[in-house]
Parts: sequence; C-alpha cells; structure tokens
Amino acid sequence: MKKNLPWFMLFGVLLLVGCASKKDANEKNFSEALNSYLAKKGQLCLGIPSTWPVDLNEAERRGGMGTAAEMTALEKAGLVRSHEAETEYTPPLSSHPVKSKVLRYELTDSGKTFYREKDRLALAGNKQAQGDLCYGQQALDKIAKWDEPTSVGDAREASVVYTYKIENLAEWAKDPDVQRVFPGIVSTIDGAGKTQMNQALILTNQGWQAKGLDSPP
Repeated sequence: MKKNLPWFMLFGVLLLVGCASKKDANEKNFSEALNSYLAKKGQLCLGIPSTWPVDLNEAERRGGMGTAAEMTALEKAGLVRSHEAETEYTPPLSSHPVKSKVLRYELTDSGKTFYREKDRLALAGNKQAQGDLCYGQQALDKIAKWDEPTSVGDAREASVVYTYKIENLAEWAKDPDVQRVFPGIVSTIDGAGKTQMNQALILTNQGWQAKGLDSPP
C-alpha cells in the first residue's frame, strides 16, 4: 500500500529545492552558462575572411595555393561553383578603373545552407558584410573541473575546464580534400571529448555567465 511522505519530510525537500540558487557555484549552474555560451559562440566555421562571391585573378589562379586551393576543394565538395567573369578595380597610384578577367566562385544551393554572414568593420569604420561556411556546432560534453570563485574587483569570477562535443557535423567536413586545405577541421574533430577548454565565468544578477558572451563575434 502506497504511503504518503510525512509532512515534515516533504517540507524539508521543498526547502532544499527552494534554497537552490542560480548564483551557486556548482556543476548545474556552470553547465547552463557554458551551454548558453557555446550556443552563441560555438559555431565551427572554415575561417574564410572574404566577401562573396570570391574572385581569383590570373596570378592567383596560376599559383593554385591559398584561396585557389580552398575554392577548388569546396567546388569538388559541391559547395561552390566557378565561372569566368569580368570585374572592375582601380590599381594602386591610379584614379582610373580598369577591367580584369577573374574566375568567380559563387555558393551553390547546398553551400548556402552552411553559409553564415557576419558584419565586419572595414578600414573606414563602415560595416562590411562577410560570410563564412560553417560545418558544425560545439556543445558541452562535460565539465572536468573548476576553480573556486574569486573576487576580481567588484566581480566574482570562476574558471571552468570542460570538454566539447560536435553536433550537426556536415558530411563535407569529413572530405579528405577539404580537410587537407582546412587542417583546423581535423584537429577540431579529433579533439571532441578530449581537448580541455578553459572558460572564465562571471557572476551576474541573473546567475553565472560566460565572460565575453555579449561581445561581437
């Protein structure tokens, strides 16, 4: 026969639950802070610092290195396609624009699903839209350890060491040609569940938050 808990035991359980605070230094609160941080900052991208489409001049095409090699691998993976085009630019020490033939790479429909655009500050201080191709998302695997919170000025900070896992890993990120020209993919994939990351957390009125969460990407 099922018995109800005595009222004083039930009151004790409710008291313990009520005492739990988001400001406590514990694994649950730190995990929530890291999950929020990685959801916003944990996109895994190739790091292509370019506006799209990407144009290669004759010298870059002949060299076959750097961006040329990257675009070739991405085209084989079906993320971009190339075609001959003509562009206009003004050479250094000249005020007259000239036309030049280029090999232009544009995103395919498949590539567009992995494209993420971000605003960057141009030299004149104006925002310039640049995009990157992202192949996965970092998420919290587990917390390995943390240091007891300390006072830093008027703030309370804690240092947390954790490992990550990769969610929604794109199939093309496993392509050997892509991995050869973007070696960072290999180390990132191999480091999942093993590489220990360190993140500083700060105590706010709402609880613990990763330092730098609200900074620009």
